[in-house]
Amino acid sequence: MSPTLNELDDYALIWIFSALSIPDIQALRRVCRRLRYISVQHAVWLNACRTHVLQENIPFPSRQLCSLSSRELERLTIRAYDLGLNWRAPDTRLRLLQTVPGNTGAIEEIKFLRAAGKSWIITISKGIWSDLYLWDCNTMQQPVCHWSPGRAIFNGMAINSDQSSAAVLAISVKHSSHSVIEILSLVSETSPSRMSFHPMTTLQTRYKPVSLRGDIIALSDHDSETSIMNWKTGNQYLLRSPDTWQDKPLHVAFAAGNVFVVRSRSVCVFAEPPLVPPGDETPVNLPLSSTSFGWVDGVSLSEGPVVQCSEKDPPFLSLLVRTKGDDPWSLKDQLQLFTVNSSPSTESSGGLLRETSSTVSIPPPRLALVSSLTCPNRGPLHCSDIVLGRYGSAVWVLPADRSIAGLISEHVHLQTVPVPTSNQTFVIAAFPGPLSGEAQIKASIENEEGSSWSCLDYEEECGLIALGSSTGDITMFSL
Repeated sequence: MSPTLNELDDYALIWIFSALSIPDIQALRRVCRRLRYISVQHAVWLNACRTHVLQENIPFPSRQLCSLSSRELERLTIRAYDLGLNWRAPDTRLRLLQTVPGNTGAIEEIKFLRAAGKSWIITISKGIWSDLYLWDCNTMQQPVCHWSPGRAIFNGMAINSDQSSAAVLAISVKHSSHSVIEILSLVSETSPSRMSFHPMTTLQTRYKPVSLRGDIIALSDHDSETSIMNWKTGNQYLLRSPDTWQDKPLHVAFAAGNVFVVRSRSVCVFAEPPLVPPGDETPVNLPLSSTSFGWVDGVSLSEGPVVQCSEKDPPFLSLLVRTKGDDPWSLKDQLQLFTVNSSPSTESSGGLLRETSSTVSIPPPRLALVSSLTCPNRGPLHCSDIVLGRYGSAVWVLPADRSIAGLISEHVHLQTVPVPTSNQTFVIAAFPGPLSGEAQIKASIENEEGSSWSCLDYEEECGLIALGSSTGDITMFSL
């Protein structure tokens, strides 16, 4: 006589749960108390996460699975599974979580931050002077804390990608007579809900922070120079891109022994040199290769992109470029996705990279165009931010149509002429990869009349989007 489910030991039941899909696990746990007890075990959700999320290349937070509690692992696994279903559905849903009315002034920059075991949002607001605010992602009722040195303007911010570091961000502060970069930590005062920013060190420099990874900070000017520095020791090296006027720094990434410096008009690849101690002469390092995309309205970089299948030479970087090509008056934008692979030979990759150093013996990485999307662009671009995730999803804002409003006067017609309204449109798309087989726009939402989005950030692993506006409002969406 075969035993019933209730007669099996715990190990056998866990093995049975390992063969079930996530919806089946949720259904079976409702049968009886013992099966519910088995269904909340860490081993059940560890296997479910690996089988139905990680092996399916679904976005999941970069956390050590064994360090998560059973309840947290179950929550994250179910959330990721639902996110994967939403992405791969023909009609991807985009849900408005909340809109926080503005009371801090126009928002110039907005970023997600993971620190102190929680998820936060950081905003930079500008009135006469600049202010830094911290918001709790779960409540968003009012800022948790505020920081400002007083009578100063902020000129750029970089969030630390190393969550274990005490330094959470670097921010450029422009005083009346000089500019500095403040390295800030986030400290809990009396409870997790009471936080404050504490300056850890001050760097005397006119450069702005572009990236921060642990103790290594990348600083750049607006033309050609990039300094890579250990902010604790002062050791550094200097990179010089081709001299291009007002070539705004956007990203700095380290991969495969190279340093990638992405600016608004150029992308340069440098061989990563050793750091030079303070007091020693700092040599200037020239790029192995450089490229330009023409008239560019935004660039986003993703490190270590997730590929759909195993490749002999998987890319270690991907770039999403919003460009008009060679026509700055074009009424269409091209969103072009490029991947960067190690180069097995000295052959050029479609003419996109050109060598600038004749002494290079190792060929530079290859830049290859993967796919592109075309979007209309008939108005002024108030939000130039675009964010590309590791799994090939991306977000950006389309401007309102300038030809809709302001061209018809009420004084030249004998009767009222209806004028249609046009607003910004938030767009979320997927490029070829784990979430989609082709480049396609998955969902879009139009902004409310009278509001103007000025900046955005996107957490692909959690499916969260935050947009800041010129009126001070914060809008949050969820996939």
